[in-house]
Amino acid sequence: MNTIVMKKAALSDERSLCHACYWSHIQKGFRESEEAVYCCFSKFRAVPFKVADCTDFSNKNLPTRREMEEIALIIPTRPARKTSGFAGAGFAGEVEEETEEEAMVGAAE
Repeated sequence: MNTIVMKKAALSDERSLCHACYWSHIQKGFRESEEAVYCCFSKFRAVPFKVADCTDFSNKNLPTRREMEEIALIIPTRPARKTSGFAGAGFAGEVEEETEEEAMVGAAE
């Protein structure tokens, strides 16, 4: 029977997930060891360790859905099909022209 030995990678060199989180509040001092991290998701609480995984993580470097909708381009497209019926033969256009002419005549009077 073969045994598989798995070693965990040391997280001491990794940056905390809080550095990229929208809900974090980070205060840094002049020394590398002077850093205070707070989570503001539900209430303002201190985080005394480096976080590897968080259920409330919201990446502040990515745009939100609302921001994506604001910057999205709206591309007008023509319908793929032609209109059905006699609208293309000139019948529908004549009726619309008559109503526009009647409206102009009524406004002029």
